[in-house]
Amino acid sequence: MASHFLFINMKEEKKITEILSKVERYCRYQERCKSEVEKKLFDLEVTEKMKKSILYELAKKKYYDNNRFSYEYAIGKFRNNKWGKIKISYHLKCKSIEKSIIDKALKKIPENEYTSVFNKMAKKEWVNRSKLDLISRKRAFVNALKSRGWEFHLINNFLLETTKNKH
Repeated sequence: MASHFLFINMKEEKKITEILSKVERYCRYQERCKSEVEKKLFDLEVTEKMKKSILYELAKKKYYDNNRFSYEYAIGKFRNNKWGKIKISYHLKCKSIEKSIIDKALKKIPENEYTSVFNKMAKKEWVNRSKLDLISRKRAFVNALKSRGWEFHLINNFLLETTKNKH
């Protein structure tokens, strides 16, 4: 660490060490991306010069990694929150994650599991709206699944199959 901070006086180095310790603890608590770490440094009122040095140290020690974060985030939001790929992608973009990294993370979600979760959720949402007339039921159903980030082609195919079997 000292070699990278040679240009900094002892008082600044002590402050950097304290901040680095806080941010390392922040990163150990859960997986973080670079933008979250930058926000934390902003909240700690770190100067631009110190921020660059701290980010360099944290990246070198692998305290944050956008690839690792994106994968964990995508899998977590899918499995725990039942989010579709559209919503996951949107939230990763909001965290300044590159499109290529987002695409790679989304491809790691097992397709059979993704389809299975969608079908279970779609059936549940469809049954929950059984008291509505068909048009209202479809509208509410589509809105519920779109708000969770599921792709329109999945929603539409489910509706076509479901309503085809009813008539």
